[in-house]
Amino acid sequence: MTDDVIHLIVRLEADGFRPYASSPQAPGLVYGRPTMEELHADLQDVLGFHFDRPGPFDVVEHHERHHEVAGGELVFRLAADGHARERKNVQTALSRALRDPLQAEGLVSAPANAVGEVVYICAVASDTIGWILAQLGPEGDTVNVAVRVVNVVVMA
Repeated sequence: MTDDVIHLIVRLEADGFRPYASSPQAPGLVYGRPTMEELHADLQDVLGFHFDRPGPFDVVEHHERHHEVAGGELVFRLAADGHARERKNVQTALSRALRDPLQAEGLVSAPANAVGEVVYICAVASDTIGWILAQLGPEGDTVNVAVRVVNVVVMA
């Protein structure tokens, strides 16, 4: 097994489009299958072919959903890891904000990546900057990090 973690970015499209994946650790890899099950079934072989070496490979899968909102393009990215519930809570808070036109405009006006999408990584407090940077290509790119803060009530 390799010591390198492969961050696999899986774009989940609506309207019947097939899921496809790429990875900043595998430049040039764009890998799609008709279903998520098929994508997972072939993944280790595809990575082995791409890197020209046998696996298994240590993969952290991130799911992205694309939204066209308020004249812009938003992408929410969630790692499919042990913090999935917490990350989903961040996505839910962002989705609620999209219902308010002023907040939606604010989300869309954040810095965009090289292809014009505003990407929000749904993070948790234990995510490190290095872990976030590992989700970007070797030349870097622009992402926004969203973390949900718990409401705290202070009684005096």
